[in-house]
Amino acid sequence: MIVIDAFRFCVFNKRATIWAFVIMDNHIHLVWQILPPYNLANVRQNMLKYIAQTIRNNLIVEKDDQTLNLFFVKKKDRSFQIWKRNPLSIEILTQKTLEQKINYIHNNLARKGMDDVQYKFSSASFYETGIRNWDFLM
Repeated sequence: MIVIDAFRFCVFNKRATIWAFVIMDNHIHLVWQILPPYNLANVRQNMLKYIAQTIRNNLIVEKDDQTLNLFFVKKKDRSFQIWKRNPLSIEILTQKTLEQKINYIHNNLARKGMDDVQYKFSSASFYETGIRNWDFLM
């Protein structure tokens, strides 16, 4: 739900439009459009920072040291790292590419042996049924 809250913040504060997403156990896929006057680097950085800090803070409050230690790093600028560096971003310039990327992220669930329509943290069911199950989704 932390990731969902971050998506919702970006959309409701008119920083981005979200077309499709899937939240997997160790990564997310997101098809979005950054809205002016914002830029991709800043919106992405702020969103990932919020998610990482919230996860870290929740683990500290819950005293879940075992999980927290999975993210421990010895770096000059941080003690914990939730995200890998340099997230992959692909600019989408055509309708065909947009459809291909949306299909790819939704099919990612099936490749992992999960039901893409029943899985809650995805836009797949919206594309399959037309029922808008997330208030931030276009």
